[in-house]
Amino acid sequence: MKLRLAFLFLAVLALAAYPAFAQDVCQRPGNQLVNCGFETGDFTGWTQWGDTSFTFVDGNPYSGNYAAWFGEVNGQGGVYQNVGATNENIYYVSFWLQNLYGGDNFMTVYWNGYDVGPDLYNAPAFGYEHLYGWLSGYPCAGCNTIQFAFYQPPSYWNFDSAFVGSPEPTTLLLVGTGIVGLATRMRKRL
Repeated sequence: MKLRLAFLFLAVLALAAYPAFAQDVCQRPGNQLVNCGFETGDFTGWTQWGDTSFTFVDGNPYSGNYAAWFGEVNGQGGVYQNVGATNENIYYVSFWLQNLYGGDNFMTVYWNGYDVGPDLYNAPAFGYEHLYGWLSGYPCAGCNTIQFAFYQPPSYWNFDSAFVGSPEPTTLLLVGTGIVGLATRMRKRL
């Protein structure tokens, strides 16, 4: 009976938190990225690197009016920003990604120079997908670098609604509650 009540509690908690989790992550408080949804219509706040051929900001967004388009053909290219806050060492990273064409392509994320994935190679075409995770970083202002790398001949990746900042309390509560629930269930099985 107690186990059923615990699972019911988790289900209610998840449903209550879903609207906050599903909202446009770019607009959440605490986002340390400038121009996270490219709503300026350009790369303001971002630094472009590598092959910037066929790279621009235009329509076809996940949300808002604009998205970044990456169609590099002469090697990797992309964008990066320096982020960080004085009292944070865990960062929630989230973005929306769409691949317009399958075949020879590549996409990944670098955090402070290290490849942290998702390492998409020769990915098939897909509509907007929400990619997210937690990363450990330095607790100082602007001392972490988030870099997005792309390669996509003969088409484009669409990138939109990026977020780097503190995990919101609802997300932490869900993750923590899930871990406690799993630990309790595992303990009862042993």
